[in-house]
Amino acid sequence: MSTPPKKRLGARMIRAIFNGVALGILGGAGIYILAQGVDTLAGSPVLNPTAFLLIILGGSITASVGIELSKDLAGE
Repeated sequence: MSTPPKKRLGARMIRAIFNGVALGILGGAGIYILAQGVDTLAGSPVLNPTAFLLIILGGSITASVGIELSKDLAGE
């Protein structure tokens, strides 16, 4: 029996970035809509919806890359 090839770091990084962007856009869109709702209810700009979207997007990418790198360091 041959051993399965080990996944490369580059493949893990690409997958992590793709997953992070996908989840970040979905989550960021939800937060964007909520921030727009707060602004509408307040009647004036209270929150910056675009900033919240970008924060969620960046956090999602960072988290997914961190998870994949921790799997690589653990030897999985």
